[in-house]
Amino acid sequence: MGAMNIFKQILGRMCGGRVLDVATGEGKFIKTLVENLKSYAEIVGIDTIGYTEAERSIFSAENVYFIQMDAGRLGFRDESFDIVSVSSSLHHLEDVPRSLAEIKRVLRPGGHLIIRETHRDVQAEPQLTDMYIHHWVAEVDSALGFTHNRTFARQELVDLVEGLRLWNVVFHDVSNTDLDPMDKAAIAESEDTIDRYIRHAKGLSACNRLKCRGEELRRRLHEVGVQWEPELIIIGEKR
Repeated sequence: MGAMNIFKQILGRMCGGRVLDVATGEGKFIKTLVENLKSYAEIVGIDTIGYTEAERSIFSAENVYFIQMDAGRLGFRDESFDIVSVSSSLHHLEDVPRSLAEIKRVLRPGGHLIIRETHRDVQAEPQLTDMYIHHWVAEVDSALGFTHNRTFARQELVDLVEGLRLWNVVFHDVSNTDLDPMDKAAIAESEDTIDRYIRHAKGLSACNRLKCRGEELRRRLHEVGVQWEPELIIIGEKR
């Protein structure tokens, strides 16, 4: 089952109440919450990036708000959210254990934690292409001063969640191996990423090495194709 079908099935049964989306970026996962939750009172998206007034008002009609905030220092009272989500962002956090502790602190007892994260336990050569590109992008971002770590191993994600001592924890694996590895749109999207990050690498001391690696990945992309890295979706309740 694909990730969107899983969320449609699970979120469709949830009355969200007050919802927090951590490391929300441009709010992509908030759209999933808005479209699939059975109901909600408000959704707050937080990230370290700043938001313009236009970006803050994107979902204003649906009681969705964006706040600039560090996931490791959440400025909310204890037990103030019914759902907290982190989608495709754990590997972007500077201190993951601290951020997860903060997330648990602001989640009310009986509230749900939702984690969606890619991992590096790939199952096919085309998935390796996506993983290699992702890790190369993380290296460029890190050289530019941004927090972007390599993706976790699946067991690392399981261990992190088990350390939170939640209950009724359910794990959903999404493999993406049914995708056509030579799909033209997917290859074009990955190639756009390579082009963009080669441009980002200009001026870095490791520019030549990073550029060469990008070109190696481009050749692999056209020879092997690409399928997205596997994902793990974790749903658990706070005791």
